Amino acid sequence: MAAPWSDFGITFPLRSRSSALEGRGRQGGQRLAAITRVAMENSPIIRFRIDREIAERAHRMATEMGLELPDVMRMMLTKAVRIGDFSIDQGEDSKVQPPEDRLFEAYEPRYWADAKASLDVETALAVLHHAIADHTSSLDEGLALKVPDPELLERLRNERDEACALLAAFDPTNAESVARILERFTPDSSAGRASEKST
Repeated sequence: MAAPWSDFGITFPLRSRSSALEGRGRQGGQRLAAITRVAMENSPIIRFRIDREIAERAHRMATEMGLELPDVMRMMLTKAVRIGDFSIDQGEDSKVQPPEDRLFEAYEPRYWADAKASLDVETALAVLHHAIADHTSSLDEGLALKVPDPELLERLRNERDEACALLAAFDPTNAESVARILERFTPDSSAGRASEKST
């Protein structure tokens, strides 16, 4: 009989994407795994138990929105800390009404700067893994077509190789490199939108 609860954690190790490392070999996969582990070693894993039905419903909600449930929980907790309020406390409406257009610069830098740097590192790793997996999936779909598009397949391979190279050389202490990765691969960035439109 299944337990009525499920274990969840705020920070989850990135899922293994062996298919995304196609052609890289076992050593390449182990190297990327080691880099990811080092980059995320400063992220504490907070585990807790939750009613299984709630967990399953939350997972479905996140999936319908195209999100991963751990990412949703991280975003909710980060926002609560940023505004200094748990708005769902005891089922009551939040008494804090922060302006929605408040800029990052408006927050106390000494409290937010370190957290933002850590979040940027985690986000950069996540978007690289997502780009590799997404391009691998698109390649598989493109190769399965009766009439493959050689130009599209070549572009997808090049972009996936670029993401793999950036992941292999990832340095969490290099803020400029992290910023370039976010600018290049974040979906809502100019470069990310251009890549999506051409797919």
